[in-house]
Amino acid sequence: MRTYLTKRIYCLLLTGGLITSAVGCQTYGPTNLTPAKDVLNASCCRPDTETEINFLALRQTPPEQYVLDKGDILGIYIQGITGDKDVPPPVNFPSGRDEDLDPGLGYPVPVRDDGYISLPLVTPIRVTGLTLSQAERKIVGAYTKDKKILLEGNEKIIVTLMKRRTYNVLVIREDGVSDRAAASSVRRNEVFIGDDIRSESHSIELPAYENDVLHALSETGGLPGQQALNEIVVLRGGQNQGTNGSFIQAVGAPNFGGMAATIDGANAIRIPIRGEAGSFPNISEQDITLNDGDIVYIKGREREVFYTGGLLEGGRFPLPRDYDIDVLEAIAIAGGSGTGSAGSAGGSIRLGQVKPATQITVLRKCGCEQVAIDVDLRYALADPSERVIIQPGDLIVLEYRQNEIFVNTVAQVFTFGGIFNVFR
Repeated sequence: MRTYLTKRIYCLLLTGGLITSAVGCQTYGPTNLTPAKDVLNASCCRPDTETEINFLALRQTPPEQYVLDKGDILGIYIQGITGDKDVPPPVNFPSGRDEDLDPGLGYPVPVRDDGYISLPLVTPIRVTGLTLSQAERKIVGAYTKDKKILLEGNEKIIVTLMKRRTYNVLVIREDGVSDRAAASSVRRNEVFIGDDIRSESHSIELPAYENDVLHALSETGGLPGQQALNEIVVLRGGQNQGTNGSFIQAVGAPNFGGMAATIDGANAIRIPIRGEAGSFPNISEQDITLNDGDIVYIKGREREVFYTGGLLEGGRFPLPRDYDIDVLEAIAIAGGSGTGSAGSAGGSIRLGQVKPATQITVLRKCGCEQVAIDVDLRYALADPSERVIIQPGDLIVLEYRQNEIFVNTVAQVFTFGGIFNVFR
C-alpha cells in the first residue's frame, strides 16, 4: 500500500513539474516592453483628411485650334505650283492615332526642326506657333505679295494637317505583380513583394496635346496601383545633360562603399498621388507636359512591409499605401490564425484550450535600437489607444502569456485524462 501511494505521489510531482516547465519555457523574448498606450499614434482618433490628387491635373488643356510646331506634317496644294490645275489635289486619309483628323489634301510638307517649311519658288516660311488658317494666309502672302508669283484673289492654295507631331516618352513602372505571384496568390491568398514585383518599361509615342502624364499612364496600364510609392516622378531627359543624375536622384543613389553619387543639374519633378487635402503642391501644365526623351517613373513599394511570427503564420505583407492600419487590422491581413494547436488571435478555443493567446509584441526598429511594444488583445478590442499603428518593418509576434500557458496546460492534462490516470 505504501509503495502504491509513493508511485502516485511521484506521478503528481511529475505532472506538476511538467506544468511548471511548460510555463517556464516561455520566459524568452524582450523583457523591457513598452505599453501600447505610451506609443504615439499620430493618426489615432483624428479624422482622415487625406485625399487623392485630382488626376485631371495631370492632363494638359488643348487649345481651341491646333498650333503648329516642328514635327508636324502639312498637306499643301498650290494650283500651278505643286499640282496641275487640271488634276485634283491628292487626298490622304489619316490612320492610327490621327484617325480623328480630317483627310489631308495636297502633298506632304514637314515642319523642319527650325520651325520653317520649304516650298517651291519662295524663301522658307516660318509656321511654328501658327494655326492652320494663319499658316495658309502666310503662304498666300508669300506667293501673291512677296514674290507676286500668283495673282492675288485668283490663287488656289489649300493647307491641311496631314500628320500630327509626336513625342517619344519612356515610362518605367514597378507597380505590377508578376504572373507567378498572381497565380500563387489565387491558390494560397498570399501577397508577394520584392522580387515578385514586375518591372516594366514602355517606349511610347504621344501625339501633340496628349503628351502629358495622364495619357502616359493610360497608355501603359492606367493609374498607379497599390504596389506603387505615393508619387509619380517625371525626369526631364530631353532638356538638360543631367539625365543620369536626375534618374539617380529620383530613384535613390546606390551605396558604393559609403560614397554617395553627386547630382549636378538634376531636373526631376515629384507629383504626390495622395496627401492632406489642401496641401498638394501647385502643378503647372509645364510640369506635367512631356517632351522627347522625358521619363515617367513609378517606383514600387517593396520595402513598405510588416512581418508576422510566433503563433501567427510567418510571412511578410505590404502596408496599404493610402491609409494607416493598426495591429488588429494587420493581424486580420495576415490571416489572424495561429498554427498547430496554438489557437488563434481571434479567441477561438480548441480541444484542451481554455484561454486564447493575447500577448502581442510589436518589434520596431528605431535607428540602431529596437523597441518592443506590448499589446494586450483583451484590451485592444475595446480600447483604441491599445491599437498601435503599424509602421514599415514592424514584426508582429503573437504569444501566450504565462497564466494562459498554465491554464491551457492544466486543461490539456484534464482533457486527455492525465489526472484521472494518476488517481486510478
